[in-house]
Amino acid sequence: MTLLNIIIAVAIGTAIWTASMAVIRAVANPPPAVDPDDVVETLRRFRCSLCGTEVTMTATNTTASNPPRHCREEMDEVPVT
Repeated sequence: MTLLNIIIAVAIGTAIWTASMAVIRAVANPPPAVDPDDVVETLRRFRCSLCGTEVTMTATNTTASNPPRHCREEMDEVPVT
């Protein structure tokens, strides 16, 4: 092995280790806690315009105003019957 091969191997190993540690840190940190006072009861129905999946939402966060996403698109609100 030449010195150049060793330097390249160490650089690749360092890059893999750095990326792995970043992923582990991101997964290890829990999401922020939700304040129970911000959760309110609701009755809303949503339907995915692409595949037709329906979701009935019975509780929501008061700060969340966007509809849920499915198939990478926002779902359409359906009147509750």
